[in-house]
Amino acid sequence: MKSVAIWTATLALAAALCACSKPAEAPVVYHGDDVLPNGSTIKQVIETRQHNLKDLGGAFKAVNDQLKLDAPQIEQIKLAAAEVKSHSQEMPAWFPAKTGPDSGVKTDALAKIWDDEAAFKTKVEKFAEVASKLDAAAQSGDLAVIKTAAQETGASCKACHDPYRRKDD
Repeated sequence: MKSVAIWTATLALAAALCACSKPAEAPVVYHGDDVLPNGSTIKQVIETRQHNLKDLGGAFKAVNDQLKLDAPQIEQIKLAAAEVKSHSQEMPAWFPAKTGPDSGVKTDALAKIWDDEAAFKTKVEKFAEVASKLDAAAQSGDLAVIKTAAQETGASCKACHDPYRRKDD
């Protein structure tokens, strides 16, 4: 009789534990080799996007690094700001459908980009707008104007990074 009671209690405990646990998430299926309408694979598009974003970040860092110096090199700021502007205008094409985390390709881009495309598009357009202002400010050579434009550009970057980019582990 005791063994039946123990067995029944064990089954009840197991059932309760199963009911409380989270269901296992389905594994992500790899689609990186799938070809998109532009002729590139999903993996190629994601890798190109990552490369371009690193270039953009490097250019923006170059602007900010110069602004921290006692004697900033305006020509370097002009070149870097022009690169930021150029990348900002290309950015909408970097996030085509099917290139999110569900592709199985490693990316820091969150699914929210494609789940809420309108809001993401608005932020990308705003970034292009402020990047153009940064470039115009840089071309003017006025350090005070450049600093203000760089701050605005940085805030616009953050406005996308926070909701749409996976946080570092």
